[in-house]
This record gives sequence, structure tokens and C-alpha cells, in this order.
Amino acid sequence: MNFFEHQASARRQTGRLLFYFLCAVVLIVFAVNLAFYVLLQLFGVAPGGDLIWHTWSSQAVIGTLMLIVGGSVLEYLKLRGGGSALAEMVGARRVDFATMDDNERRLINVVDEMAIASGVRPPQVYVMDRETGINAFVAGLTLDDTVMVVTRGALEAFDRDEMQAVAGHEFSHILNGDMRLNVRLMALLAGILAIGQMGGFMMRMSWDSSSSSSSRSDRRGGSIHLFVVGLMLWLIGYVGLFFGRLIKAAISRQREFLADASSVQFTRNPDGLANALLKIMYGSERSWLHNLHAEDMSHLCFGETLKLSSLLATHPPLEDRIRIIGPGYLALGRVRQRALQQRQERVADRVQEDFAPVEGASGLVTNELPAIPYVMPGGVAAMAGAVSAGGVSPELSAQAITLLSRAGTVNPAELASAVELHRRLPEAIKTALQTSTGAQSLLFALVARQNGLPSQDLSAFLRERMPGLEREVMQLHTQLDGLSIRFALPLTELALPRLQVLSVVEQKELFARLQLFARLDKRISTFEFALLMLMRKQLLTTVRARPVKLENCIEVVSLMLAIILHTGGLSGEKLERTHARLMRTVTSRVLELPAVGSSRFSQLAREVQTLAGLPMNDRRLVLELAATAVLADAMVNLEEYELLRVVAALMDCPMPLLVV
Repeated sequence: MNFFEHQASARRQTGRLLFYFLCAVVLIVFAVNLAFYVLLQLFGVAPGGDLIWHTWSSQAVIGTLMLIVGGSVLEYLKLRGGGSALAEMVGARRVDFATMDDNERRLINVVDEMAIASGVRPPQVYVMDRETGINAFVAGLTLDDTVMVVTRGALEAFDRDEMQAVAGHEFSHILNGDMRLNVRLMALLAGILAIGQMGGFMMRMSWDSSSSSSSRSDRRGGSIHLFVVGLMLWLIGYVGLFFGRLIKAAISRQREFLADASSVQFTRNPDGLANALLKIMYGSERSWLHNLHAEDMSHLCFGETLKLSSLLATHPPLEDRIRIIGPGYLALGRVRQRALQQRQERVADRVQEDFAPVEGASGLVTNELPAIPYVMPGGVAAMAGAVSAGGVSPELSAQAITLLSRAGTVNPAELASAVELHRRLPEAIKTALQTSTGAQSLLFALVARQNGLPSQDLSAFLRERMPGLEREVMQLHTQLDGLSIRFALPLTELALPRLQVLSVVEQKELFARLQLFARLDKRISTFEFALLMLMRKQLLTTVRARPVKLENCIEVVSLMLAIILHTGGLSGEKLERTHARLMRTVTSRVLELPAVGSSRFSQLAREVQTLAGLPMNDRRLVLELAATAVLADAMVNLEEYELLRVVAALMDCPMPLLVV
């Protein structure tokens, strides 16, 4: 599957989810209606009618539906704040980019590297400090509000390779469209569970009412009736909980296998993922969570959050997940564990003999034992191949299809390139990326490098518009002189998430000043366009793009293709001919070639975000045309590929790093 097929699969899963949800609602409504009929008989009230429809049926049906819908809506309103809202709901702590904790620093670096490689905006990182089980999850409604949450147990148990493998697994959920599906699942199941919660509330109310009632007959009357009704709803709520777990299990299991396969595909290091799963298997608390929301978020996590039967488990058994990575890993894991137990027994004997404390004993699989040899098993290879396989479009060249098939994927070369790029950053730039002030300075330094104006002009602008940043900007500008231009866009992608701590007013002011700074040389470069558009999308856009038809976006597509062709070096008759051929794919209208002068990016910036409202199939077509435009001169240069990458990002179709 390619990126677009994964999105289609996620939409189909949403359809399945809605179907299961409606089935559960129908059964719950029927159960409540039946229970009311039985209760009326027990209380000596003539129900009228029959089991299917009686005097109280309309109240039972309407009340149950209102409770379910209300519970779902309230849960969705809590979660619509994006991934950060969910992270805060479960008590996770946001990791400061300036943290001095080595484990947290490593986690930030691994997440940043995976984000650079994949083209996804780096998720905000959170830690659940009170959870010693080994687990992690990603959450968010869009690619721009994603968070990655890890438990304290995972942070301390995993080495770098294992953390990278888990990050690859979680990024697969981001790229495969699982996050929004998971949030919808949480909201819908909250409605189903609301029945049981209401029953529990009514039972508590009946107890309080009977305790405070002044009349014995009052206690035996309304309180008993209220308690019985509450008990009935509470029992039906358990049925709802059972159905909710079945729905989660049906939706989640296969997507976990797919995410494991994608992680191996991304890293080409099955050892990392296998070791991570083995540490969960042999850990004292495995992946279980003690959080009040452990049930709600069970389908989000890397491993099971609760002890459940295999029928209701949201994840495949650990043994099955490890066996698919490679059958030899289970045997080697057992060998490791036996060796570790023998070593611990020897340590315990020495403790008894010497009465001295011994450090280093642990219940987890550790890296001090021999590493598992690299094996790429056929099962994972086949699954990984299925993840990356793309369709063939007869209208476009094989090269364009290959280029577009990179969307939503990461290969080992891209990940290795991102790791190397991150490693080569000067310390001054790494330090700047630890604070919002440093990130602002870095963005100004990146623009200053592009416009090439004399330093006195740059300093004058900064003194007037950004007092206090002038010195740091000029220092970072000097550091950037020693780096290749290919560092510019990844650094922008790393800097933008650091600006989320700014208020909306501060973000808007910063955007306006960066715009003015970029226009000091009277033109907007490809990189400056990329920076401003990514900043607008990630920080300033608060509503989703309105749905739009492709036929209403023809002029925007025409301008975008003309700019890509011009950026790739085409001009004159060849530019006009190639542009016309591409446009014939989407319209029968005869269009003039748009002007591609110095103001071209300003015009594109005003209109390109409308493309995000296109249906996914139309977005795919537009990006196929853009990929063909990139390859029109039979080569791919960095500037035109990064332009394609930014346009794809604006359409929520992430493209990975270009390996050069």
C-alpha cells in the first residue's frame, strides 16, 4: 500500500467503526427497552403493549439515544483540542526541549530524526512519569497537533535502537491515518459506556436519597425503584463495555501488525523492535498502565494497557508479534532471560555470602547480553513490501509514480540521512532549538542566509523589529554558513514546534515580521515561501480547509505546476508545452501559462492552501502532476523537490527527506 491507499483504508475502517457502533447502539436500546418492560411488571405497573413496544418504549429509546449521543459528543469536545488535550487528560508531562535528562534528550532526538526523514511535523513529546509499565502512543486529530507520549518505564528501559523502532511504529500510525480513527473510536465508545456510568450514578443517588429521607416509606419507595433502575442500566453498561472492547479489538489488531511491519521497513533493524517487545514480555509490569483512562486508550498504545482475554485484547499476543518479525527472536529471548536469571541467582548468592549490595540486577531483558544477529525474515519483508507498494497510473511515467510513492513512507537511507544531518548540527544550533527564543532567532538566521543582504541592513531590521535577538541571529547566521543548503528546510521543520509555547498574538506578530524580513531583498525565494507556508499551516491555521472540487482549483494547480517547472529550469516554449500537456490531464479548458516572475510565490501563497480541501483522490492526482513536473527535465534537484515536499505537506501528504 502507498500513502493514499492507507488513507482510503483508514476511511473504510471508520465506516466499519460506525457500523459496529450502530449495531451496539441498537442492541443497547433494545436491552434498555426490554429491561423497562420487565421492571414495570415487577413494580406492578401495566406496561401496555408487548416486549418490543410498550408504554415506556419511547422514553426508553429517546433517553438511551440522548445519553449515548451526549456521551460521545462530550468526549469528542474534550479531545478536539488535539493530541495535547489527550496527553494532559491522562496526566502526561510535556517534555521541555531544554531538558537535561539524558533519556528525555534521546527521546526528543529520535522523534526529531524520524520527523525529518518522514516529512511529518515533529510531534510534541510527553512522558507519563507515574507509569512504570513499558508503553507509548501517538494521538492527534491532524498532522499538525500530534503528540507522542511514552511511559517512564519505556523511557528508562529502551536503548536508542529500541526507542527508534517504537518511534517508527508510532509514526506509522501517524502516516497510515490511524490517529483520527482512534480519537473517533474513543468518542463513540464513551457514548456506549455512558449507559453504565449513568446506572452507577443512579445507584449512588438512591443510596444518598435513602440515607437522607425522613420517611421509611420514602426509602422503600422511590429509592428502591431508583436503585433497581440504576442497577439495570449498570448491568447493561457492562454489556456495552463488552461490545466496546470487541469493537476496539476488531479495529486495532491488524493495524498493529501493519505498524510493526512499517517500523521494520523504516529502520531495517528488526532487532530494535524485537528487543522492545521482548522487554515488555519479560518486564515485571509488561505494558500495563494504572491510569484511570487505561481502558479508554488501550487501542492507542504500543502494547496492551490491561490484562484482557485474547478475545477482547486490542493487540495481537506479544509472541505472535515477535514471531512475525522473526521466529528466532523468541528462542533467543528465552536464552537471554535464562542467562539473566542465572546471573541474578549468582548475584543473590554473593549477596547472602558477603552481605553486600549489588548494583545492576534487573527484571528486564538488557543489552549487556549478546545482541541478536540481524535477520530480515520473509514474513516482515512481505508485509513491509505491501506497505510500500504503489499503484501504476498509465497517464504518468514510472519515474513520477516512484517519486510520489515516497509520500507517507520512510526508508532506511532517508532515516540514516536524517540521523546524520541531526548529528552534524553545530552545538549553537542545537542549543537554539531548545527554546522558543532560540527557534525564532534560527528562523531569522535562515531567512538572512537566503536573501544575501549586507549584514548592516539585516542588523538594522532586527534592531528595529526584533530587539534583543540581533546578536543571536547574527551568530547563528555565521554557523549556518558552514552548513549545506539542504539543512535549511529540516531546521525549519524542527524550529516550528518550539514556537507552540508562544501565544497566538505572538505567533502572528512573528509571522508578520518574518514576512517583512523575507521581502527585504524585494523577492520571495523558494525556501522563504516554504518557511512561511509551513509556519502558517502549523501555527496559524486553526480550522480545516473547506471541501472544494478540483474543477474550482484549476487556476491554482496551473500556477503551482508552472512554478515547479520554472524552478526545475524549464523556460520558453518547452515550459509552455510541458505545462499545457500536464494541464490537459485535469481540464479540457485552454489556459494561458501563468506568469512566473518575482511575485509568483506571493500569488501562490494566497491560494495554495485551498488544495488541502480536495478529496484524497484529487490530491493524489494533483501531486502526481507535480511529481511529473519535477521530473520534466529528467532530474530532481533539491529546490524543486523541496517545493514539491512543501506543497504536499500543505495538502497533508508528507514527503520524506531527499537523500543526496
